[in-house]
Amino acid sequence: MAQPAMKIAFSPLLACVLIATPIAGVGASAPIQAANSRSNPQSNQSSATPTSDPSLNDLVARLRAAAEKSDADLVRLRVDKWKADSANKQQSQASAESLHRNLVNALPDLIQAVLTAPSSLLANFRLYRDLNALCDKFSGLAESTGAFGPSKDYSALAADLAQLDYARQQFAERMDLLAGASDAELARLRSRPAAAAAKAPANSKVVVDDNPLPKKKRKSSPSSSQP
Repeated sequence: MAQPAMKIAFSPLLACVLIATPIAGVGASAPIQAANSRSNPQSNQSSATPTSDPSLNDLVARLRAAAEKSDADLVRLRVDKWKADSANKQQSQASAESLHRNLVNALPDLIQAVLTAPSSLLANFRLYRDLNALCDKFSGLAESTGAFGPSKDYSALAADLAQLDYARQQFAERMDLLAGASDAELARLRSRPAAAAAKAPANSKVVVDDNPLPKKKRKSSPSSSQP
């Protein structure tokens, strides 16, 4: 008997986030097995080089392992065998294919961007935003699997979701640290002109009066008196 659907809450994006990016590649697609034969996530990961940040390297390694396992579990899903109506089956199949495309195509490039520029707030934010979208869609698919699919498939997806959500939370904390460092650097740069102005010697003020001087009136000579 299928286990009850799992409810998972996600923390909101940072205050600066105004637009959420949807899962990459949503739309009409071929089955997961056909797409998997055309794409190989390992080829994208092979070009990545470790950074000098051990914590980031460990986090990326864990995220890659979670993404690989999640994709394998998605490929093994047999949505057509679920005890559900055709509408639920089609929606769940579309979600599984969308997640597969993201894990194979979008996520490796975003990870590589972070490895290339570890201190880039933009690169880290884009990866976090994608993980947030992944977890949201993955949660819905896990709930549907728990309601209509085998319990072993639900357990596998629930474990995958937990790993992806862990990576999402870690990158959220990483973004918070990067944002704090960026604010501190910006404040330091803004303080430079004020400090330079305080050290500069006071200049003597020159007042310029643009008003013309009044013309002196010529005194008229007194007329000679008549005898």
